[in-house]
Amino acid sequence: MCGPAAIPLIAAGMAAASAGVGALAANAQARFQAKISERNADMEREAGQQELENTRQAAIDHYRKIGQLKGQQRARAAAAGVGVDFGTAAQVVDDTEMLGREDVGRIYKQGYENLRGHDIAASNYEGQASASRQAGTAALIKGGLDMGSSLLGGANQYSKLKGGGSQTYSRGYDGLY
Repeated sequence: MCGPAAIPLIAAGMAAASAGVGALAANAQARFQAKISERNADMEREAGQQELENTRQAAIDHYRKIGQLKGQQRARAAAAGVGVDFGTAAQVVDDTEMLGREDVGRIYKQGYENLRGHDIAASNYEGQASASRQAGTAALIKGGLDMGSSLLGGANQYSKLKGGGSQTYSRGYDGLY
């Protein structure tokens, strides 16, 4: 059986084991958090690519609407016996073209702003992943230091109990002033 002097060693071993397990758990949690953040960054990048495709499709759809409107304008002008090569009818068709291009420009601008939002979010998630990995490494280092501290503290207590107490020397003034 262990004597009372062994109790500090047992306690130190348990404290060290607890610190080690805690460090491993904190590291595993941080790695898991990093994986989640990396997956979120990937999803944001995918959403950004979808945003580009949606923007392109919206612009194509708008160009089709402009084409249909210009066709209707030409048909009305032709039905009225007016040509669209000059005069007011030509100006109407030209204005339709100009306004349509401005609208498409706004569609692309909005699409790129949305893409920028996805890029920023992806970058933020990547930063979170990096911070989580660093936190995991820090948890392992802290756990190792805590384990060492526990073991040294227990060894110090054991040596005091086993050896009848170690002598400590104080560098005081011994009352001389």
